[in-house]
Amino acid sequence: MKRLLSHLAALLMALAFVLDPAMAGPGHDHGDEAPVSPAGPASPRFEAHSDLFEVVGVFDGHGLSVLVDRYADNEPVLNAKVELESGDAKASGEFHEDSGEYRFAVNAFEKTGSHPVTLTITAGEDVDILAANFVIPEAHDDHGDHGHAGSESLHERFNAPLAALAAAVVVALLALAVRRLMKRRSTGGSR
Repeated sequence: MKRLLSHLAALLMALAFVLDPAMAGPGHDHGDEAPVSPAGPASPRFEAHSDLFEVVGVFDGHGLSVLVDRYADNEPVLNAKVELESGDAKASGEFHEDSGEYRFAVNAFEKTGSHPVTLTITAGEDVDILAANFVIPEAHDDHGDHGHAGSESLHERFNAPLAALAAAVVVALLALAVRRLMKRRSTGGSR
């Protein structure tokens, strides 16, 4: 009986290592991996800086928004004159006080590919030219994830059935051990 119980204990320990903490589910395994935030694709963006200014431009599919800060202290540059050139496109940014951004209605970024961007910023007596390469990636197919983002990993898909099978084996072995113990006690024999 002691041998059977020691085998059962060894089996339970082995199952604990096989099933691992991932049985708790995503975000509850306390592992080393950082949790993955389910988010949609990021909007295309570019960054550039000089000794005076730094800019971040984001294209949302309809227009370009540009935030301008002073490079030295990250202070927002408000009500400046910001002019953009990219290929044949030229535009002046319209400042939006509520968001602190400069908005450009430029169709040049609707095409995928690499777009050279030049921004001329005039803020008071400070004037600077910043350049960046703005890459617009091809649109992703949103009609299916093809087994990637948002789908369960192979480990997650097989972990639940494996856990159920392991639990059934453990219950069966426990029932067998109890049955043998009861049988031995009823016959009065011991080994």
